[in-house]
Amino acid sequence: MSAPIASARRRVIRVLAVAITLCGAAGGLFACYLRLSATFPVGSDGASNALEAWALLHGNWLLRGWTLTDVSFYTTELPEYAAVELARGLNPGVVRVSAAVTYTLLIIVAAVLARGRARGREGWTRALIAAGIMIAPQLGNGVHVLLSQPDHVGTQVPVLGVFLLLDRAPRRWYTVAAAWALLTAAIVADKIAIVDAVVPLAFVGVLHATWAITPGAGRRAGRAAHGIGLTAGRLRSQWFELSLAAAAAAAAGTAALLIAGVSRLGGFAMLPVQTGMIAPGRLPANLALALHGTLTLFGADVTVAPAMAWLHAPCVALAVAAFASVVWRVPRRHDLVGDVLAVAIVVNLAGFVASIIPATAFDTREMAALLPFGAVLAGRIFGPRLAASPVAVGALALAGACQFAALGYEVARPPAADPELALAGWLAAHHLTSGLGTFNEDNVTTLDSGGTVRLATVSWRPASSPALCPQSAQVPASLVPRPCHDTAGGAVPRLYQSSASWYDPAAAQANFVVTGTTDGPADVIPRAEILGLAGPPARTYRFQAFTIMVWNENLLPLLGAPPAVTPGDIGHP
Repeated sequence: MSAPIASARRRVIRVLAVAITLCGAAGGLFACYLRLSATFPVGSDGASNALEAWALLHGNWLLRGWTLTDVSFYTTELPEYAAVELARGLNPGVVRVSAAVTYTLLIIVAAVLARGRARGREGWTRALIAAGIMIAPQLGNGVHVLLSQPDHVGTQVPVLGVFLLLDRAPRRWYTVAAAWALLTAAIVADKIAIVDAVVPLAFVGVLHATWAITPGAGRRAGRAAHGIGLTAGRLRSQWFELSLAAAAAAAAGTAALLIAGVSRLGGFAMLPVQTGMIAPGRLPANLALALHGTLTLFGADVTVAPAMAWLHAPCVALAVAAFASVVWRVPRRHDLVGDVLAVAIVVNLAGFVASIIPATAFDTREMAALLPFGAVLAGRIFGPRLAASPVAVGALALAGACQFAALGYEVARPPAADPELALAGWLAAHHLTSGLGTFNEDNVTTLDSGGTVRLATVSWRPASSPALCPQSAQVPASLVPRPCHDTAGGAVPRLYQSSASWYDPAAAQANFVVTGTTDGPADVIPRAEILGLAGPPARTYRFQAFTIMVWNENLLPLLGAPPAVTPGDIGHP
């Protein structure tokens, strides 16, 4: 056998060995994340998305009659959920499998983006730094945010995909067009992509173009030459950066038009984003939440398993140091993506701190992009330096072993209890298949039963309280609150992650109400509201923490109108 043929064969064998190893590693990570996801119970949002994907699978491509939250996941997680359901049907495992797939993909894309165009030891070091930082989500709120259900975490997969495209693809018009298309799809699914990608891309694109066409290479020269004017030739040389900024802005407008078009065609309606600027007095609390959320995302929250948290401390340090290094040198002529990531971190943190949204630890999901963005920056900045030092490589290997030890410890934790699963079985066994309740239990119970039991969410409110008037004939529920006194009863359908068809007395029925304390007093329906709807029940059952009241009639015609988007007067024992 000739030497060239033998060399080519060895290269093919090496490539195959690497591919098999990477596929095995990805499969192992998926199995770990599937197990880790089970340490947190399936929530209502994940169950709602599973039901929406089930509707897609059964021909409701536009989700007609559905009212979604301010995130649709229509072009991201919902197709993923539908694919999983096609393989394994409708059950709680769909949420966990999808979460594990999403996070595994996020780590892979982050590692590839961190690698950049580097090869050999440097390329591997870059990728492993990024993957190592993300590899062991912290138990508790860390798993809740990253692995329990679809949220802004999944949006980072297409966002990083856009950055990867810009990092690897040539400076051609079709690269800009592809970035526009990917950004549009991401924004249709989740408007957080505007904060995480559109604003940073537009800003950095204009900044790089301006910096390049300003005479002089240094900052002092740039300032001295400010006002000289930009020549047509220099503008043409920066067409890619300027086109990219324009495409990012255009993607936001295109996404808005697509969502409006779906609604005009009779498809789903989306609730508006309820946000705004905080009062100055709330700034310290939001800063504290931002700090705690950052530590949670990177697994370094010492209030949860302190020993495991300290193992993640180097991850936070690397990410912070990489971010500071990039910010100090922005703009960098040869690393557009690195600058975009750094600016995106600033925009994300600023938006979180200035917004009225942060209130609880779970709101860390609003800044979920910090984890992959920081991990990628750490790989891109420190990979070249650490790969050149055998001592540093050894230290990285030890740190990686610690992360795997943390992941192993977390995977060994027992799965969380799922009280709604037992409730679904009890209701089905008693032939109670269609009823009413509250959001935290309704869609979860429906999912747990595989669709055998249908619980519809109601806004429980006193009969004399103001409801919400419809905004227009095309919108099934009010998207902008304004007073409208209910004339048909206090309890009204809650069109929030639900379908209007569930409340149609001609096509559906409900003859029982479920209330309980499984999720705390926030899910307890006031007895006065239940009796105000239908009077004393024919039968009352108690199962675990739940109370089930049954009537011998369909309760749906008794619900008032118009529908509401708020939970109403719940939370009273």
